[in-house]
Amino acid sequence: MKLFILSAIMCFCAVFCCSCTTYAIGEDGNEYEALSKREIAHLVEISRAALQERLNKGIITRQEYYDAMHNEPMVRIDYRGDRFGTATITWRTRGRKLEFWYDENITSETIPMCSFSVGIIPPQERRVQPDKSIRTGR
Repeated sequence: MKLFILSAIMCFCAVFCCSCTTYAIGEDGNEYEALSKREIAHLVEISRAALQERLNKGIITRQEYYDAMHNEPMVRIDYRGDRFGTATITWRTRGRKLEFWYDENITSETIPMCSFSVGIIPPQERRVQPDKSIRTGR
């Protein structure tokens, strides 16, 4: 009886551990192991830290930096292998979008290379921003 219970527990643990892995369809139509939520959050944190450098260099404004720090970005990952591919992290601010692209090894602790661009959002796609007094509390 103990052997049966022990084997049932082992089977349950194996099924539970295997079901935690998520999969995504890649660019080529194959199914690949996807990044975990923790790894995606790590990419967002790296991007937010890189925005501080862009602010210091005058590439982005203080308001854009504030918006990026207090809003969640859009994250798109195109897989070309298991936990391997291209990640795009985009913040839409007042009339502009801030984008980071990460290539190849997007799971490493320190990502050696990323691209950054600032683009203009067309007027018809701009979202309505709340009144400034609401954002600052004045």
